[in-house]
Amino acid sequence: MSPTGPAGKDQIPIPAATMERMPRYLMQLYRFKTAGIDQVSSQMLGDSLRVKDTQIRKDLSYFGVFGKARYGYNIDFLIDAVEKILGLNHKYRVAIVGFGRIGRALAHYHGSDCHNFCVQLIFDTDPAVIGEAVGAVRVESMDQLERRIAEQPVDIAVLTVPEEVAVEVADRLVQAGVRAIYNFTAAELHRYRDVFIENAQIAYGMYKLAHRIAGHWPRKR
Repeated sequence: MSPTGPAGKDQIPIPAATMERMPRYLMQLYRFKTAGIDQVSSQMLGDSLRVKDTQIRKDLSYFGVFGKARYGYNIDFLIDAVEKILGLNHKYRVAIVGFGRIGRALAHYHGSDCHNFCVQLIFDTDPAVIGEAVGAVRVESMDQLERRIAEQPVDIAVLTVPEEVAVEVADRLVQAGVRAIYNFTAAELHRYRDVFIENAQIAYGMYKLAHRIAGHWPRKR
């Protein structure tokens, strides 16, 4: 399903590349805000991200966000607009499935800031970690996954289990009613209809970098 333009207008498919850039815009706007900047132009934002200012204006125009020619955008207004575009004007309930190194790091990261993504369930199969607490949330047995999600529905499941069981666990999550999975495994989870999958496999990025530098061999010493 493609994102669409502003309500009340003809539905305009938003390019995937535009949606990929939106989080970058938001993170840079947060940096500007922290630095005390209260007015930002597309040129200023573009220079900081190495994105053409015309591209930024085009991306924002899909959503009916327009700045003044000379003055740009009030930064609070623009942050609010981009947060709404990304759906960050809501809180999302998160389950972390797999409490290994990645799962543990994510649990502690989000456990310290419940602004948009609140970890409310954590699961693992290892008796040594079951019962361990991250803030107010305790690690529970995978045997309880379906029952606990029925009791405390979640919006997003973060999958950090071993690859060989990832599809089986994803099947259980989907059957339990989860409709968005952040997949940190190398497993291909493309078998589900009406389920949003975001892949975060580190190896993919490394392969892309390898491809880019391959043309520069032999190595400089």
